[in-house]
Parts: sequence; C-alpha cells; structure tokens
Amino acid sequence: MRGQIETDDGAFIYVQYFGLLEMNDKVQAAMGAQSGTDYEDQYFRTTPRFETGHERYAWLNRSVFVGEGRLYPGFAVEYRVHRLT
Repeated sequence: MRGQIETDDGAFIYVQYFGLLEMNDKVQAAMGAQSGTDYEDQYFRTTPRFETGHERYAWLNRSVFVGEGRLYPGFAVEYRVHRLT
C-alpha cells in the first residue's frame, strides 16, 4: 500500500508498507459478512515506512516501525503501529 497523509498542521507524509495477512477461517468469515476481526484473530503484520521533508516530522525518516492489523467492518483495516527503539 502507498499513500499520503496530511497532518493537522499541514505537513505531508508519504507512507508505504508491506505485510502479511493469514487468510484463516475468521478472516474469510469477516470478509464475507463485511464485519471485523480482533487483533488476535489472525496473523496480520506490517512494516510501514514514512518519508517527509517537513522538519517537525523528520524523526519518521530515521525510525523503524512495525504494526499489527485487523479487519474493520466495511472492508477497511485498522493498525496498531509501534516505533522500535
């Protein structure tokens, strides 16, 4: 996935990430019903990478992130993303 985020203070951040989603029975049932899953229902991991030229968010360019995801009702996803220190 690739996208662009605009922050509340007008900065733009480019994000791209790769990941894995285990297509198990709970995921397939949720997709069929357009419902959601919990984080522990499947193996859904991602490694987002952020890029920006805005000095306030320059720390994003120098950080490593990992995340876990879940399905959200209506064919959306929700992530919990953590910065590794």
